[in-house]
Amino acid sequence: MKDDGLYTIGQVARLAGVPVPTVRYYSDEGLVPPAGRSAGGYRLYDHDALDRLELVRTLRDLGVEIATITRVLADTQTLAEVADGQIAAMEDQIQTLRVRQAVLRYATTRRTGTAGIARVNRLARLPAERRRQLVADLVAEATRGLDMEPAFAAHLRSMLPDLPDDPSAEQFDAWLELAHLVGDPHFRESVREAFERHATDRSSGAEHGDHESWARAEQAALDLVGRALADGIPPVSALARPIVNELVAVFAQAHRRSDDAGFRLWLAERIRIGADPRVSRYWQLLAVINGTPPKPDPVPAARWFLAALDPRVPGL
Repeated sequence: MKDDGLYTIGQVARLAGVPVPTVRYYSDEGLVPPAGRSAGGYRLYDHDALDRLELVRTLRDLGVEIATITRVLADTQTLAEVADGQIAAMEDQIQTLRVRQAVLRYATTRRTGTAGIARVNRLARLPAERRRQLVADLVAEATRGLDMEPAFAAHLRSMLPDLPDDPSAEQFDAWLELAHLVGDPHFRESVREAFERHATDRSSGAEHGDHESWARAEQAALDLVGRALADGIPPVSALARPIVNELVAVFAQAHRRSDDAGFRLWLAERIRIGADPRVSRYWQLLAVINGTPPKPDPVPAARWFLAALDPRVPGL
């Protein structure tokens, strides 16, 4: 510093921690005007200029544009307003990076090819309404023209993905997997087959009851079979027989049917169609996306119950 309290451009650059050309540029832009000139015509800066330079450097480090800094220094825009704008911009950038990270992670874990990664990238960038529509289209296609139990059909149509504005990595990964699953033609055929069977049973009189009574029966199966699996009880054994009889009675009541050989064969076929691990995975992914508590995987219980009902039934 000179005796008159002024700094040379090199001194002010060292104090602020920026290169000399940067100080010169800021001076030329009017952000950090010099306080005067030396006898040789060199720029000199005072303490106020140093303070402005440090502020400019700080705002640039935070990603603020030169035009915005000019407004701050001219008192036409407050620092709080600038900070709010920067936070919003950073959140957009973070979300963009999360999308890229999710696509790359999916490509790595699934060994996605060139065509696959392009599709995953498109799915990752779908807006919220289009994400919901993707699943709504699956339900509409699977139930089109079928006589569905009204409450059950309404439940299906209400269960759509609702990815939050700031999803976690787990939620974004779940969405990508769900979108891939929904686009799988084999999965769509399986869902359609299950709903066709439901509609056929309703029209033939084989299916009665309502969504709530079916849900209670399914919960009973999870509870009773869950304990049997935990105890290591084989499905075809004397120990399994009373469990199976109790469960069949519960399902017969839920479907308003009699427990007879015909009902047991019908129930076994219904369980075979419903015990699709892809369907179970669909509900698990939907719970992750929507941030709701996950339900127990019904497939192990369904496999055990099916084997106990009729070991000859193929498909599992």
